[in-house]
Amino acid sequence: MAETIKEPPPDAFNGAADNGDALFSEASAWFHRLRADGVTDAERAGFAAWLARGPGQARAWAELQSLVDELREPARAVHRELAGHRGPAADDGARFWRWPRLRLRNAAVALLLVGVVGWGAARGPTLVENMVADHVTAVGGHRVVALADGSTAELNTDTAITTRLGPGARRVRLLRGEAWFDVRPDADRPFLVETEVGAVRVVGTQFGVRRQDGRIVVTVGEGVVEVAAADRDGPAWDRAVRVRPGWRVAAGRAGLSPPAAADPAAAFAWRHGQLVFSQQPLSSVVGELNRYSTGRIVLLDDRVAGHVVSGVFALDRPASVLDALERGVGVRVVHLTPYLTLLL
Repeated sequence: MAETIKEPPPDAFNGAADNGDALFSEASAWFHRLRADGVTDAERAGFAAWLARGPGQARAWAELQSLVDELREPARAVHRELAGHRGPAADDGARFWRWPRLRLRNAAVALLLVGVVGWGAARGPTLVENMVADHVTAVGGHRVVALADGSTAELNTDTAITTRLGPGARRVRLLRGEAWFDVRPDADRPFLVETEVGAVRVVGTQFGVRRQDGRIVVTVGEGVVEVAAADRDGPAWDRAVRVRPGWRVAAGRAGLSPPAAADPAAAFAWRHGQLVFSQQPLSSVVGELNRYSTGRIVLLDDRVAGHVVSGVFALDRPASVLDALERGVGVRVVHLTPYLTLLL
């Protein structure tokens, strides 16, 4: 069964043991959550509360920041050395390779912890979801599922769903990921896509649902859907909104967002093996690429995080996206391992 990244919610660490290793894992997970596209004010407040919890948290965060700072220049030096540069830059690279063994080991530990442990601490829920799901895709996977009622569910990368097609209602639970639904009309059995933060209700239509940053984002291709945010008693259908073709709405614990215009062709480009970016910040592009990668791409240069990117790329050629970023944005791509790539 597939294992992949799942970012932790702000309260994921309430029961963590108070020891150095656990606190460092928590700090690393917060580091990646705060750098992700779409980080919320609630998540920032959650981090502030975690940091203020005690001196152990503060020490772990300071240690992580120190390791990240230590990583930046050696990584750049490695890139210069591999590129065959000479002069002062090459000397920096040579000094890196001449570090004492302990120094090199510390750098390797930094790479591992910052690039792997931060998301690895939150992998556990994925295994549980895969065990209870009826249909699953791995990272980078794509699958079309024919449901018993004649509807279809098309699953994007790293997605898990359960299906319960009963006599009174047809229910799909989106455990994680993103799916597109083509629903066969049945006036006597509404079709519901449910999560713990919101739900969608239709009779017959085509639409997509994506779990993202603690909420669901619903984009309609054909027909009309109702979207409701969830409270402690379940979906609040009395406050639901109707969403028409070419529009999207987000639902979460904080309620519903105003409907916004959307381009279904771009939103559902993954169904045709494509990624479409239209004036999106580089940080958002990196986040999207990580959804389709079994490794991790880390953007280390905050100065270019806001650079906008546009283009259409093939999902089966991820290297072409990184090549385009090198040419168009000017970032440097360093492949440290098959599972860790740095953008400098």
